[in-house]
Amino acid sequence: MSPHEQQYARRTARGTLLAHLYRLQDNGLCDPATPRTATRLMLEGLGASGMMPPPDLALNSLRWLEGAGYVTVEWGLDDHTIYESVTLTQKGIDLYESRDARTREPGLLLQPRR
Repeated sequence: MSPHEQQYARRTARGTLLAHLYRLQDNGLCDPATPRTATRLMLEGLGASGMMPPPDLALNSLRWLEGAGYVTVEWGLDDHTIYESVTLTQKGIDLYESRDARTREPGLLLQPRR
């Protein structure tokens, strides 16, 4: 895979994760006590159906999204290789809902929405 293709895959994985987190909370599929938080099991369930990036790419994407302030991650280990849950922040919601998200955040690629 060329460097350009690798960068595209990383950007797409980040956008996919952000989109799924948004849809889970928007559709009320998260625990009502923590409506913006998706558990690892929820996200792994999406991965089992082929809707998520591969595990290594997903972990790297979570680290990037957390560093950018779009999510907070409850890590199970200090080395950030296992997570327990992911919480979508208001900044992440605002980016997802933004019509100009593709230009505002070049580090991730959100698919066009209607």
